[in-house]
Amino acid sequence: MLRTPKLIAMLLFGGALALSGCEGPAGPPGTDGQDGQDGTNGQDGTNGQDGTNGTDGTNGTDGTNGTNGTNGTNGEDGGNVELTLFHGRDALAQQAFDESGKFYAVANITSAKSDAGIVTVDFTVADEDGNPVPGITAVNASIAKLLPPQMGESFNKWVPYVYRSQTVSGSAMGDWPKPDGTAADQGYRENNGMLTDHGDGSYTYVLATDLTMVKTPVAGTTIEYEPNLRHRVSIMLGGGAGPTADANFDFVPDGSPLTDKEHRDIVQTSACQNCHGPRFAAHGGDRMTVENCVTCHAQGSTDPHGGETIDFQVMIHKIHAGGELATIPGPDGVVWDNPATPADESADNGEYAIWGFQNAKHEWWKAGFPAVNGNCQKCHDGAGQDVNAWKEKPSREVCGSCHNDVDFVAGTNHAGGQQLNDDNCTVCHKATGAAVGKSVTAAHDWTTLDIRNLPEFQATLTISTPANGTHFVPGESPVVTIVLKDLENGGAVIDHNTVTADASAEGCVTTPCPAKDGLFAASNFFVHGPRGDRNPVLTTKARVRVTSTTAGPFDISAAGATLDIKFDGGKDLYLDKNGGTILPGMVSVPVSSGSFSSTAAATPAEIVTWLNNNANFKLRGIAYLEPNGRVSIRSRNLGELYSIQLMAGAVNTAVFGNNVAVNVIGGFTAGVSIAKQSNPANNDPKVQWFTDKITYTLDPVDDLRPGTYVASVELGDRGRKSATDYKTPTVAKVTFNVGQATEELPPTRNCNSCHQASNGQGLVLDWSRHNKILGDLAVDQCGACHDYQTQTASGQWSGGHPIGKRVHAIHNGANLNYPIATVAYSNGDPVAGRFWDITYPQDVRNCESCHVAGTTSGSWKTEPSRLPCWGCHDSDSARAHMKIQTYDPTPADPWNGDEEESCATCH
Repeated sequence: MLRTPKLIAMLLFGGALALSGCEGPAGPPGTDGQDGQDGTNGQDGTNGQDGTNGTDGTNGTDGTNGTNGTNGTNGEDGGNVELTLFHGRDALAQQAFDESGKFYAVANITSAKSDAGIVTVDFTVADEDGNPVPGITAVNASIAKLLPPQMGESFNKWVPYVYRSQTVSGSAMGDWPKPDGTAADQGYRENNGMLTDHGDGSYTYVLATDLTMVKTPVAGTTIEYEPNLRHRVSIMLGGGAGPTADANFDFVPDGSPLTDKEHRDIVQTSACQNCHGPRFAAHGGDRMTVENCVTCHAQGSTDPHGGETIDFQVMIHKIHAGGELATIPGPDGVVWDNPATPADESADNGEYAIWGFQNAKHEWWKAGFPAVNGNCQKCHDGAGQDVNAWKEKPSREVCGSCHNDVDFVAGTNHAGGQQLNDDNCTVCHKATGAAVGKSVTAAHDWTTLDIRNLPEFQATLTISTPANGTHFVPGESPVVTIVLKDLENGGAVIDHNTVTADASAEGCVTTPCPAKDGLFAASNFFVHGPRGDRNPVLTTKARVRVTSTTAGPFDISAAGATLDIKFDGGKDLYLDKNGGTILPGMVSVPVSSGSFSSTAAATPAEIVTWLNNNANFKLRGIAYLEPNGRVSIRSRNLGELYSIQLMAGAVNTAVFGNNVAVNVIGGFTAGVSIAKQSNPANNDPKVQWFTDKITYTLDPVDDLRPGTYVASVELGDRGRKSATDYKTPTVAKVTFNVGQATEELPPTRNCNSCHQASNGQGLVLDWSRHNKILGDLAVDQCGACHDYQTQTASGQWSGGHPIGKRVHAIHNGANLNYPIATVAYSNGDPVAGRFWDITYPQDVRNCESCHVAGTTSGSWKTEPSRLPCWGCHDSDSARAHMKIQTYDPTPADPWNGDEEESCATCH
């Protein structure tokens, strides 16, 4: 639904955030109208007859005052700059409409016929609500025939009937290899036919091109009209302005049925939309479907500037291969110039470029296919009639588009030697199964090509059943059960009593890997949530605690003694939105309020009872006895940064050794080990080992907010010695609900839309350390480390940076001002010299591409905050804006949990 435009020109967007402000007042009343002009004087009396003069006429009376002017209109609101004014699909559509009247329509070709080569097309146009759209005055059209495989070719192909000649000029100012005057034929479209508007949203277009009279303009090749073949006509409208759509229609001019004809339905437009968005379009915006693209991008169409074919099946493979195209890295195999070395590693790079409109150069060496370059099924998927052509009909043209260092004529870089046609491709490269060479499927199954990337175990996690059958409530402690099967031993269940921590990793660099030693180099267990605010919970590592130096007794008899405790940075919290109960951040517990046999010799049990009986303490903390009899105090972790700090005093000195440090989760991650330790005293007390399983009893859920929580493991025997010497860990996860029966919608999901094929195979990040599988809910795995706890007392992240900032920054890397600092990866630039130069494959403001409407929480537009916004908006002015709009009593520590953001006031 289009909205009435607001005063967008007053708002900043791009590098900075929109300026915020308060709602503007109503405009002032209009000024009074001006007084009416004085009435004109009466005319002089007429002269009397000769003799005596007539008397003068009297003056006319003044005119009445004019009425007051109407009040001026109210001024525009200042502030109330909703995120959805500039972000999201509706905002992008509104912007296009405001600028040019463009809106997306639905075109449908209802019939097409050819009368001796003159083609007539009937079509309709409606808006996205189904309302007819009359009044269109111009369209474009293309038409092609589907030619069966020719001698020596394994594939059929579209042959256009409409062409243009493209000629090189301006070489003196250009950087292309071909000289001025070089010309090439290109499939094209026409707009000079006869369009009839029937006034009800239906139209008829008669093509100007006579299909019986077609010759290519440069080569002069005659395109034979073959009315017995499948033909496709496309109609295109809009793009830059007005209703925008395209439509395609297959028919046979001689009237014979399509079912008997060649078909070529290989890649669906939906496959493109998975990454490029629902408004996927090219060439000005009115070419929106694969079915339309192939009617021009056909064999024989060439870019004259560089000589590259623009045949769809070749061009698209090369574009998406990007920097992994075989000839791009050059002899040194390195694409990007590493600034840390004296040599320029990019100097020997090859080039793949096409010069387009107004001699603009387009190249894709910075691109990387987001679902693994060999993952053919990422695009070759769906219900298309020829979806399996990628493996059933190999050809020199298509295979050579990615493997472009192969010379089939000379036989260079091809194990089968010289291949002058496609006839023998399937002799060696069958679709599946045994073959002389590798089958096409086996050659592209990267999941089994590197033994280091095959997990050793299969892990299954289950959660105990809540008493009510659906969700856990206060007083309940969920139990997570982990079962491991050895994939290198036929999938047999291991003896879980043998799961013991390893002092060092064995790794793997060769085939076969070294034998497992039975010890676990990685045995990490995580619990985090809720999905809307991921933080570590319910494990011993998630406890923020301080522990007594001994098991007592303790002398706390000093006069007026108190134990003063700062929880979670000392910030007061409200128990409910109405502010009915304040949870104090600073708690003081007087010794005089307790019951002790002797304050000079207080026992640990008495200390625990004394603290837990204090109403304010109980709101923010828990005192308990450790297995060794010592006293521990832990925060209930209700604030932004989980922390506990004891103030100096007699009780602190007597019980805790005057520990005044800020105690936080600490470490690089919040994982705990579920393996037995060499020193049994270091075993996690919540773990139990059995022959057939491991269990972990979580802390009670009493202090958790309602929502969905995630338990996960990351474990392996051989482990990681380096980024190249490793065996990828086994990963698994399970979710459970607290305080509500329904599953909490995540803020984001849909990673698989770009990063996986429908079979679940695709990009895996960090094989050597984490085996991050980018499925639909990858955030449930990644959030275990990339949570919202900084894990240091200063509020600086020591481990995984928060997922909301990191993911935005990576996907918008090419547009960042400070990519290294904003992405904040541990080693800065994992691909040396790239500096996170990553371009999102659609408008980055289309937030719904990841924050999918209906299946995610929608919090991207209702809960603005510094971290996710900073991921895209990292200019100096944007970061200054965020600082100004955040109250921080300790500005030296901007993430230590005492900050109060005001983002939602305006956004």
